[in-house]
Amino acid sequence: MIVNIFDTAIDSDNLGDHIIMDAVWRIVRSLFKDATFLRTPSHRRATLAELRAGRKASFSIVGGTNILKSHMLIRSNWRITPLDYMFWRNVILLGVGWQQYGGEADAATRLFFNSILSKTNLQSVRDWHTYDKLQRHVPTAIYTACPTMWMLDEQQCQNIPVRKARHAIFAVTYYRPAPEQDRKIFEILKRNYEKVFFWPQQQLDIPYVRDLGIEGFIPLRPDIAEFNRLLDEVDVDFVGARLHGGIRSLQRGRRGLIIPVDNRATEISKSTDLPVASRDDPESVARWILNPRPTHLVLPWAAIRRWKDQFSAYSCQPARIER
Repeated sequence: MIVNIFDTAIDSDNLGDHIIMDAVWRIVRSLFKDATFLRTPSHRRATLAELRAGRKASFSIVGGTNILKSHMLIRSNWRITPLDYMFWRNVILLGVGWQQYGGEADAATRLFFNSILSKTNLQSVRDWHTYDKLQRHVPTAIYTACPTMWMLDEQQCQNIPVRKARHAIFAVTYYRPAPEQDRKIFEILKRNYEKVFFWPQQQLDIPYVRDLGIEGFIPLRPDIAEFNRLLDEVDVDFVGARLHGGIRSLQRGRRGLIIPVDNRATEISKSTDLPVASRDDPESVARWILNPRPTHLVLPWAAIRRWKDQFSAYSCQPARIER
């Protein structure tokens, strides 16, 4: 069996997409152990060869991220063309989100959904806002939270400390600038932690932080392996404007507070209790630092099982990946 994966990390400079795909690959490899996997990009237009190869798959799975929007042909995170309408069939969503809030899906977007999405499989979305947008046009939509959170069960959350760490990791989002608020949050971290590390989830976060004029932080490279090592080896809390930087911290057993810059973390937090604090309310950041509480996430485990169980008929031979 051939399974095509729309890999949102291909040609993406945002390491959050790589964190998402780590979770997606863990899930699909466990579900399709006899499959040969193809990888198709979503952050750039698929070539004709990639379209032809992907069409041979039994079905395709879209790997997370906020890839849907009301106007799919206009500046979408999924770089589609009219060829995608013709080539793709039996596409299944895995924990996707809806880009921004926007209005109703336009005619071209509705046609895209109707043309490519499987009519019989459950379509997994990561927040109720996305569910409300998609379910009007795709009745098989189901809310499952983000696949990066599926490993954050009660036992994993109990491993996260209920105390302030010695050091902190700071993160920003260069394309949602808020210099005054970011400086205030950084100064709170400087006052409350021995060391503050700065992790750039994207390369352009680095000049943005430089322009903030802040000093006294320890820079990290935009590298997931280095980020993982710091989380594993140093007593740190994560406080920053990067959703999946914060989720990776929780995955590695560290406290994480996410500063939302758009609808993504805000909408996910509404249903899961993911720790967030408004960038316009720096005092709430200070309260989270100084008054630690247990990390307790609310995840739709029954819906997650339903989405996984629809693939239970597939066998258990070692998976292969074609590149």
